[in-house]
Parts: sequence; C-alpha cells; structure tokens
Amino acid sequence: MRPCKTARERTRGVSRRPMMTCGSVVLIGLGLSVTTAARAQPATTEPEADPDSSSATEAQAPASEGAPAEAASDPAAASGPAGASGPEAATAVATEEAASEPVPAEAPPAQDDTVVTTGGGLFEEGVADTGSSSSGDVGPLRFDLNGFVRGDAYVGKAIGSARGEIKAGYGELALQLRAKAGSHGDAYADARLRYGQQGDTRDLFLDLREAYADLYWGALDLRLGHQIIVWGRADGLNPTSNLTPVDWRVHSPNEDDRRLANFGARAFLNFSPVRLEGVWMPLYRPVELPPLEYPSFITLANPRYPAPELQNGEFAGKVDLQLSSFEMSASFTRGYAPMPGLVRSGYGPTNRPTEVFISRRAYKHHVVGFDFSTSVAEPLMLRGEAAYRHPAQRGGRRYIPRPDLQYVLGADRGFGPVHVILQYMGRYVFDWKREPGMPDTGMINTLYDADVFTAYLQEQVTPILEDELAQRNQILFSQTEGVQHLVSGRIEWLTLHETLSLQATGLYNFTTKEWLAYPKLAYHINDQVSTTVGGEIYAGPDDTLFGQIDESLTAGYAELKCSF
Repeated sequence: MRPCKTARERTRGVSRRPMMTCGSVVLIGLGLSVTTAARAQPATTEPEADPDSSSATEAQAPASEGAPAEAASDPAAASGPAGASGPEAATAVATEEAASEPVPAEAPPAQDDTVVTTGGGLFEEGVADTGSSSSGDVGPLRFDLNGFVRGDAYVGKAIGSARGEIKAGYGELALQLRAKAGSHGDAYADARLRYGQQGDTRDLFLDLREAYADLYWGALDLRLGHQIIVWGRADGLNPTSNLTPVDWRVHSPNEDDRRLANFGARAFLNFSPVRLEGVWMPLYRPVELPPLEYPSFITLANPRYPAPELQNGEFAGKVDLQLSSFEMSASFTRGYAPMPGLVRSGYGPTNRPTEVFISRRAYKHHVVGFDFSTSVAEPLMLRGEAAYRHPAQRGGRRYIPRPDLQYVLGADRGFGPVHVILQYMGRYVFDWKREPGMPDTGMINTLYDADVFTAYLQEQVTPILEDELAQRNQILFSQTEGVQHLVSGRIEWLTLHETLSLQATGLYNFTTKEWLAYPKLAYHINDQVSTTVGGEIYAGPDDTLFGQIDESLTAGYAELKCSF
C-alpha cells in the first residue's frame, strides 16, 4: 500500500510543468479551449446610456475577496518555503501549480515513436513533476493519461424548511491528458463528464476544465488556452488573486474544483532568481453565486458584462523573486473585477402588477499586490500578502465598491504528523459609510399588494430600491464594515501509516460574526481507491454573505473515488 505523502512532501513533489501540443493535438486542444471559453462567456447586454457614466458600454461591478477562497497555490510558493496546508490545500496547490507554471518536459523514451502511459496518482497529484529532458532534445511524442471516477452525495437542510434534502448527488469521470514533445513544449487537457444533481440542476454535464498548450524558447515560456491562474502565497485568502473566478454553487470535497478557467495567454521570462510574468485574458467570466433570496416582485434580468473586445480584456503583470529561503512578488492587475454588482435595470409595464428588473453589472478596477513567504526556522514558515484595490470611475455608482486594502499574515508549522496553518486577515475600506438598505416601512407591503404598478408608484419606490441594492452590494463586496478582522486556520493529522487524514479548516470574522468550517476525514483504502466524509458549514447574521448562502451551501457529504 502506498502511503500518502505529508502536505509538505506533496508540495515539494510539485514543480514547474510546461505543456505544449504537437500536430493535431495542438489544433484539437486549442479548438476545444476556444469553443469552451466562448460558451462560458456570459450573455452580454450592452448597458444603456447612463447619465453619470463616461461610457455607455462600460460595465461596472464590485469584486469581493473577503469570501473564503481555496488553498492558495502560487507556482513559486508550491516548491518554496510557503509549504502546503493540509491534504486539501496540498492537492489544490498541486493542481493549481500545474495550471500556473511551465517546467522542463519529461525525458522521452529512447524507443517507440509514441508511448501511452497511465499515472497512478490521484488527480490532485497528477500534475506533479515527472522529470526533465536534456537540452535541445525534441524526442518522440509522448502521451500521459490519468484521471479518476468518483461518486458524491451532499445532504443538507432545505431552504426555508426544517426538512432535509439532497444538495448534490452525482457520478463523475475525469480524464487528464498530457502530450509531451521533448524540451520545447507540451500540452494539457482536463475534461469532466458528470451526471446527476448540482444544486437545483439535474443533467449530464461535459466540462472542459482546462485545455492549453505551452511553448518554451530559451528564457521565454508561453501558454495559450483555457486555463486557471491563481496568484498569492497565503492559504485560502488571496487578495492578489483576481484573474480566476470561482463558482460557489459547486459541491465538491476538493476546494480547487470551484475555480473557473478562462481563455487567455500567459508569458514568463526567466532570469533566475527573478521571473517576469504577463497575462492577458480577453474574455470576461464572473464569479457564480448560489441563488440569493429576493422579494417576489424582483426579477433577475440579463447581466451587463463587457463585450469580447480588445479594450475590454484584462491585463496583469508580476515580478517574482525566488531565493532558497525567501520568496516574494509584486503584481498589478487592470481589468474587469470578477465579482459583479447589482443594479436596477428597469420596471415592468405600468398597467401590470409590480415587476422590478435587476442585473449583475461588471466594473473595472486596478489592483496592486505584494506577497512573500520565508522559512524562519525549520519547520516554521511565515507567509504574507496584501493588495490595494482601486475601482475605476466609482463616483456615485453604488454598484461599484469603495477602494480597500486587504492584508494577510500567517504561520505554517509541522509537528510530526500534524501540520498547522494559522492566519490573520484584515480589511480597511477607504471613505466607508454604511448603506441604509430598504427601510422598515409600509412601502414594501404596498409593492407586494399593488394590483397595478403605476408610474407614481415607480417614482416613489425608486430611491428605496436603490438603497436596498446598495446594501446588497456592500455584502457582496465584503464591505459591510469599514475595518474588519478575521482569522483562519487549517490543521491536518496524518496517521495509520499516512493512509488516514483528519483535517479541519475554519474561518471566523470577528467584525461581522460570520464563520465557516470544513471538517473532513479521508482514508486511502489502497493506492487507487479512497473514501472521504465531511461537511461544509456556513453561518452568519442575515445581513451578511454567509448568512444568506448558509441554507444553500451548508451540507454533509460522502465520496468514493477511484483513481487511475
């Protein structure tokens, strides 16, 4: 029986791994990625001319990094002093590492023009380093295929009721294909076929999670395709990571499964120990939220997202310093924020009962970030991250957040079979003031009871609706308080010859009283088969994000998984 690696060993086993296609693999991989990206592009409705807007087509909306994120996995951090953070974080690190950093390709066999192999590791470890090729060796084309089959069941409390219900129940087949051609490039594709229920939807889903090609030319590495990009060295809370959105509707024991890839180009210039990185994402893809509760007279209309035009693309750059016991980076992002806000988009006919339309609307922001990780004294490691977010053209537009500063400082230490990460996170909002929300008056009852939504009633209700949407936007942006203080922790204990993992992840916001907990127990029956049981618990006051999504997402789960 193969023992499970410790979190730190799993992290060290991951290194840069570049991918590039050859021949038809390039055409098929890029074709699939472009098609998937185009389909993933949300329906775009050009914003109507706004009297306070400098551009009739510019979209604006709030970005929220205060909500819990998955384990951070900056490419450099995965192999550096930042270490891993428990089984889930370590697997997320390994997965995101492969989606983040190119590396020398594995040396191909001396014989056979094409070799097909199968990996024995789990999907989360399937992108670990497999070696390096000799310089200038093109070699034969090589394919590596692995993946997993799993079944998952999530059970929680029905919304607005004390009875239980199935939140998710599905079977999933995942295939990861790597095509390698010597030291000049390779390619990677991850496809998921799932049947069953996720939230309120039951169907057969085909998801091309990632599909991209890598090319290496001296100090230059290029990646093009459908990819996940995660920046930052903190664990789970990454203020500098604004390129990859998440889908909070997904129920999966692997936190990384919530990340959403997007089509884009990425380039690295390697001048050891300094590395330069540039990113261009031409298509907009938003954060997906679970269903939120609105009054019955409110209808969620088509979103207002930027059209796929050159000037609407997202640009980002990063400078990375990687030393033996210290790593740091500075980054800059310019583009549309992944978390849109809510805006009133219209009313129904005046000769009909009350009907109010609201839409999600994107907005531009600039983010300047910094992160570091260092080894103080083995096995103690420190990590930190900070980012200043400046929304563009906010003015009086209440669906755009105020500028804010987020910062994280954490410690990572191993105690034999136990691994612990503790972090503090703060947020300061500039020029903050509390949005009033909908007042407790008879107007809301008037809207419910109105037989005809007259022009006079529209005029009376407009400022009340604007106040309510402004308050809801503050919740989405995690700006309900001017200064916030949070703590997060992750602890893992590996036992029974490292085949049994006991893990708990938690976050508590001292300011808003929100909290979450992810307890999990995973057991490796043998090298290929594992089982996991756990829970995802969200809680908070009604006027907080966790308080509004708790009934949608809180659930216990069980999983059986077979890897190949």
